[in-house]
Amino acid sequence: MIKSLYNVYKTVLKNWQITKTAKYNFKEKLTVFKILNELYFKSLFYKKRTEIVQNIFQFKVSANSYTTLSFLFKEIFISRDYFFQADNTRPIIIDCGANIGMSILFFKFIYPNCSIIAFEPNPKAFYLLKKNVEQNNLQNVELYNLALSDEKGQIDFFVGNNEAILLASTIAERGGHDVFKIGSDKLSNYLNTKVDLVKMDIEGSENKVLSDLVLTDKIENAKNYIIEYHHRINNQKSSLSDFIKLFEEATYEYNIKSSFSKIGVFQDILLSFYKV
Repeated sequence: MIKSLYNVYKTVLKNWQITKTAKYNFKEKLTVFKILNELYFKSLFYKKRTEIVQNIFQFKVSANSYTTLSFLFKEIFISRDYFFQADNTRPIIIDCGANIGMSILFFKFIYPNCSIIAFEPNPKAFYLLKKNVEQNNLQNVELYNLALSDEKGQIDFFVGNNEAILLASTIAERGGHDVFKIGSDKLSNYLNTKVDLVKMDIEGSENKVLSDLVLTDKIENAKNYIIEYHHRINNQKSSLSDFIKLFEEATYEYNIKSSFSKIGVFQDILLSFYKV
């Protein structure tokens, strides 16, 4: 009992430390702290639910578990890795790998009048994505249940169980045990005019998508790219420099963010490319 109470105390204290570093005003920080604690306590008492609902700022968010939602809230709303400085109040955003829609909600939080085209291949995640867009009455949001690649067609997509809704990929070893035959398309087919941001988290398909953008001469149709690059996914040979070089040749500048665990292992690398 004492140990359990101590764990609760440590978590609440940690949530406050996280809140203090969040880039929000004081009132918003109080809301962040409240959300973190609500998600934590609900995760303790509602472990068996297959679908949950939580208020995140002004949004009503459906997810598969409080644990998953807590992870996404910290990654997207607190770390704010997808923040970008638009030069207008109605930016056009393409979201590649929208999952359940937390990134879309974040974009609508910082730019309420933005327009978004979103892709999510995982059928389980897409169900929640569509629900979150509809129940928040989000305007100017187009959703596509498609995988992005370097060709249009059908591909196998590997998905984890309900709790592991974040575990999904076109790469068998990266995804789960459930296999779906889903449609695929090229991002270049949707990047025919200038957009403000392409956000990309597509579990290892980023090389194929980028190669097609270069081949079709569409890469410079986006002013900014924020890409989750999957370095040495499946122990593949390192090719980060080749990936970055394509942007350098298109005269983009960039920033790199990553954490290091040990040599030789898979690494998520956040790449932010921008035109100056």
